[in-house]
Amino acid sequence: MTDETTPATPIRQQVMDRETARGIVQSRRDEEANRLAPVLTWEQFTEYVFRWRQGEHCALIGPTGSGKTTLALALLQFRKYVVALGTKPRDSTLSQLIARGGFKRMSKWERESPTMSPKRVLWPDASQMNSAVVQRNQFQNALDHIYREGGWCVYIDELWFIIHHLKLELAVKTYLQQARALQISLVVATQRPAHVPLEVYDQSTHLFFWLDNDERNLKRISGISWLSADLVRHLVSRLEHHQVLYINTRTGRMFRTKAPSPTGEVNK
Repeated sequence: MTDETTPATPIRQQVMDRETARGIVQSRRDEEANRLAPVLTWEQFTEYVFRWRQGEHCALIGPTGSGKTTLALALLQFRKYVVALGTKPRDSTLSQLIARGGFKRMSKWERESPTMSPKRVLWPDASQMNSAVVQRNQFQNALDHIYREGGWCVYIDELWFIIHHLKLELAVKTYLQQARALQISLVVATQRPAHVPLEVYDQSTHLFFWLDNDERNLKRISGISWLSADLVRHLVSRLEHHQVLYINTRTGRMFRTKAPSPTGEVNK
């Protein structure tokens, strides 16, 4: 048995050296993360950093319950003309927007002046198992009209459902690639980075990521900024609860913050 005065065996010394090296690398990564992705309050972030121009897209990527909806609602306050697409039979968030947020509910697109109804929830009937046909037709019709009108912000909370179940991938890609010239902004949310088109990352100016340790997801999101893939993976895998990593894909700047809760308090 080895006591405190007994020199470490070569094997033990190798293990200790590797652990020390890992600790040094981890410490350096943490220092780099704090320098290149500083932590800001939501007020600091929106006042001094976040500049969202009409026509720029936002993508929110994180698991259920991470805070995507909370942040999306905070972002939508920056836009005057908003259309939220409702895909679920029941949705408490959309119901609150209608009841207290000044949004008008529509089961189909109504051709009226945006100034008359600047904030809308397009919510076709989704109560039946075969509602997908109706949903797809109503969403496609609305997206066609919005594309011709320009100037809107479209919020899609269930991007995977819209793309894969309703087969609207072509419409979403067209918006991502072409709608900027029409002053149309997209705000899209999804749970798994690996399940959405690459155009979401290539064409979105503003990316928001929540904690994720899934290797496939980390591989998909790494390397999207001007900085190293290892740093992005390091940051995303070590975010705090409800904390979000913001990346501006045009400048490469990164920050960490937490959006305010719907009640106005900062998530903790």
